[in-house]
Amino acid sequence: MAADQTPEHKSDADIIVVSDLHMGRGTNFETGRYHNLEAFFYDEDFASFCRYLCDDARARSSRVTLVLNGDVFDLVRIDPDVEAADSEIERRYGAASTPENAPRVMRQILEGHPLFVGALAQVLAQGHVVVILAGNHDIETQWPPVREVIRDAITEALEKDAAQRNAIDGLRFRSWFHYEAGRVWIEHGCQYDPANSFHYLLRGNLTDVNSAVYAAEHDMPLGNFFQRYLYNGFGHITFIVPDASANARYVRWFLLNEPRLLTRVLISHLPFAAQVLRRISKSADPARQQLEAAHKQAIERIAESTGLGDDLYKIDGLKEARGDASQAVRTVGRQLLKTTAIGLAAVLTAVVLWFVGFLAIGELQTGYGMRALLFITLNVVMLAIAAVVVMWSLLRGGRPWRGRPLVRAAQRIVDILDVPIVAFGHTHVENVVALNRKGGERAWYFNTGTWIAVFRHDELVPRERVQYTFLRVRGSEAELVQWSPGRGQPFKVILLDEPPPLEPN
Repeated sequence: MAADQTPEHKSDADIIVVSDLHMGRGTNFETGRYHNLEAFFYDEDFASFCRYLCDDARARSSRVTLVLNGDVFDLVRIDPDVEAADSEIERRYGAASTPENAPRVMRQILEGHPLFVGALAQVLAQGHVVVILAGNHDIETQWPPVREVIRDAITEALEKDAAQRNAIDGLRFRSWFHYEAGRVWIEHGCQYDPANSFHYLLRGNLTDVNSAVYAAEHDMPLGNFFQRYLYNGFGHITFIVPDASANARYVRWFLLNEPRLLTRVLISHLPFAAQVLRRISKSADPARQQLEAAHKQAIERIAESTGLGDDLYKIDGLKEARGDASQAVRTVGRQLLKTTAIGLAAVLTAVVLWFVGFLAIGELQTGYGMRALLFITLNVVMLAIAAVVVMWSLLRGGRPWRGRPLVRAAQRIVDILDVPIVAFGHTHVENVVALNRKGGERAWYFNTGTWIAVFRHDELVPRERVQYTFLRVRGSEAELVQWSPGRGQPFKVILLDEPPPLEPN
């Protein structure tokens, strides 16, 4: 596995970075429609984008390295394979992603997106390079059997022209990052998001271990857990921005707009959720030990093979792995008890206040009509307060997600490696932030956003609902742009300056 992270010398090739396509099973050829949980419907636009890259490179006599920066494939938000399911849990949620199951799922994804496969084959056939990085929704691309499925699919597309068969040598896989010293550091970025990071990211050499290590899901990020075991139940409703505040907005939107669907999903999931929680809450020590050992061995080899040495350990130490699904399950009881206690205390307080008011009204030396009016007023006031509290909890807006932990991590990577460009994906929010290099020079953090629609119903931003954003690096200069199939060329992404924080009086 470590061989996939070899030294990348600073090259003169243009680097094109795309992330977060979240491809599922694609077209269902039996029904002529897309599968219910599919999020990527833009294969034709991606194919035209790849044609543009090839034509532009030919016109400029340049070479291209197309970096697919994680979550290009989605093995978390994906329709369960009912025919292959061995239990009711698998029929409802899908089988656990193991080295045995993942290649089959990847094959189904690629079969549902033939134009995407053909587009990558076209890029390779023109002598360019395609690099596939792992994200938190396609961490399985670290496993050799999954990579072999991808390689075979693209090879089959290339073999339509015998002269292009060797072009597959330009396909490369990276378990973690793409790095060119003095030029650019590229990785998915999930490791710097507290809700979506892995304790032990590197697991490509664990394909031969007992599948129970993966089936137990003891190092599953919380974001993946909720996507698989809750959000998938809502069907095709728009994909969410992967952060805690967006999760809260998502639930509030359902309460206000689709309460019946929310209730139906929760009720139907309840019997199976208990089984899932029991499985994950079991002792995780044996599985964690294997995952930890594999990660340590891999990072040692990568640090040596890339020449990054201690710097790689420093970057690995930046991860925000505060909790995972296993740890969450073991604390969910305490959280439920705490929430229940707070709720009961609030209800008890309201009852006491109402009863005190009722007694006070009863003691008044006034007519029956006046006491009745005061009693009605008391009830109306109490109901109004309850309604205000409920509406405030549903409608209050959280702080907009700007991926601040990722920006901090990017600055630290610049400090460690002294690179002028750091690029992440993962957040589904396009971003450009100026950073500082050693010696006072300017560095830049870029986030490539996503090519799919995202759940941002309560935030007005100057972007298209679906926006084909990518990062273009030429030399040491980078620009965040978006592909326009209608224009046949890219144009600059619209990003506005954020207002400075208000000074306290």
